[in-house]
Amino acid sequence: MTATHPAGRYRVAFLTPEYPTELTREGGVGSYVHKTAHLLAACGHDCTVFVTSEVGGRLTDGPVTVVRVPRSRSPAVRGLAWLLRRLDPAAGHLPAYLESARRLAAALEREHERAPFHLVQSANLRLVGLFVRRREGRRHLVRISTSRVLYEPAAGRPVTALTRLTERLDVLAQRRADASYAPSRLLQRHFAERYGLDVGLVRPPLPVDVADRAEPPPGLPERYLVHFGSLGRRKGTDVLAEALPLAWERAPDLRMVWAGPLSGAALTRYRAAWGARAGQVTHLGPLDKRRLYGVVSGAAASVLPSLMDNLPNTVIESLALGVPVVGTAGTSIDELVAHGESGLLVPAGDAPALADALVEVWAGRTFPRVAPPPEMLPERALAELLALARPPPGNALV
Repeated sequence: MTATHPAGRYRVAFLTPEYPTELTREGGVGSYVHKTAHLLAACGHDCTVFVTSEVGGRLTDGPVTVVRVPRSRSPAVRGLAWLLRRLDPAAGHLPAYLESARRLAAALEREHERAPFHLVQSANLRLVGLFVRRREGRRHLVRISTSRVLYEPAAGRPVTALTRLTERLDVLAQRRADASYAPSRLLQRHFAERYGLDVGLVRPPLPVDVADRAEPPPGLPERYLVHFGSLGRRKGTDVLAEALPLAWERAPDLRMVWAGPLSGAALTRYRAAWGARAGQVTHLGPLDKRRLYGVVSGAAASVLPSLMDNLPNTVIESLALGVPVVGTAGTSIDELVAHGESGLLVPAGDAPALADALVEVWAGRTFPRVAPPPEMLPERALAELLALARPPPGNALV
């Protein structure tokens, strides 16, 4: 069935392994899909999200339709996962990823037969676009959000043969699609140079809800720096924990607020290393978005020293709130933060350099232009995305 394209209006499908309606922790991909689908719907486009879920069925998320695609409970899939985990502990998810991708593609085709889509956008996370068929009059875009070959070492895990196989399947999905693009030049270069892919660059739209802030939790220090998001080794949490004692030597009153999930074992280890100053770091755990914005907007600066990233939402949200960022160079954060203008950049993994930056911002360093890049204004970002949805001359939507 061929899609008939009404002038200026698209019927858009998103394939994603995460979305805020599900009982899973919201990640960067889910946040992006939610924001972009709602912005497109506000412009008159018809948006449907297909998401892997513990349950099936349909629901509405404001103007966006959500099709929940249940995960497989097949004994064969579970058995294969068990076998692969014995060879490589990180590989046990691959059978489930492949089965979920197959189910998402099947759900997409059923919905397409009912009412054809003009545009399908799939994440490269968990291979969700691997089995999407090419259809006349329908464009399939793969949005690159990760590279296992780059991310695993930054998370302290080895790059195994099955890690490389998973990335090769990512590449296969991109080759089968009509186009692929990345939000960051870092991932754009990685997939273009390593695999010879023609990868576009489209920045994500800025969040439009940063003004909707709730009061932060009670008991926060009067002045603080904030570290938030998906805390962990890849996000630079270990490096920050190491940098704090060095910073306290010169700024003994420096206080921090951390917001996000963190294991009790990691927090205990950090506090043991901080000793008597452990009370100068307040860990809030995960917060809902409105309260999180309240915490971030009250900070003197955000400290987001990722070892590897892809234009992280934490940095975008900080700049949108007018909060300068202490981040790392060469990790895509330098595509958002201008050193000395909207924050400070230090080498990734360099605890002494990070400590120097913490002391500098705590001492009152000001920054003249704390704002995200203009190409992330929603109107411009959506226009760039929809430009990819338009086929080359001679291959027009019908």
